[in-house]
Amino acid sequence: MRGITAACFAATSELFPLLSIRDIIAPPHEWFDAALARQIAYHMMVRQFYVPKRRLCDEFARTREAVNRGLRVVDERLAEPAFAAGYHGAADRARALVLTDRIERAA
Repeated sequence: MRGITAACFAATSELFPLLSIRDIIAPPHEWFDAALARQIAYHMMVRQFYVPKRRLCDEFARTREAVNRGLRVVDERLAEPAFAAGYHGAADRARALVLTDRIERAA
């Protein structure tokens, strides 16, 4: 899952260029954009790469409630065309990063 995790956080960081990946992984308390970025990365892991939610909870020490809440937030925001366009672009980028990583490891 490490390649998928790294790809999702890297792709999400491109949507939020002012945030470091470290801030997306563990957002400072009042940084709402960083919290949204983390929710987007988690959403990509679960919905695009089919990472089990329980595994996500274990790896990032998050409750299932917190993960489910984040997934709902992103699902609701995807109804907005501008958000959906950015999200799907980032998801495409994450898939490309994972594919590139797998090709490099296979070579």
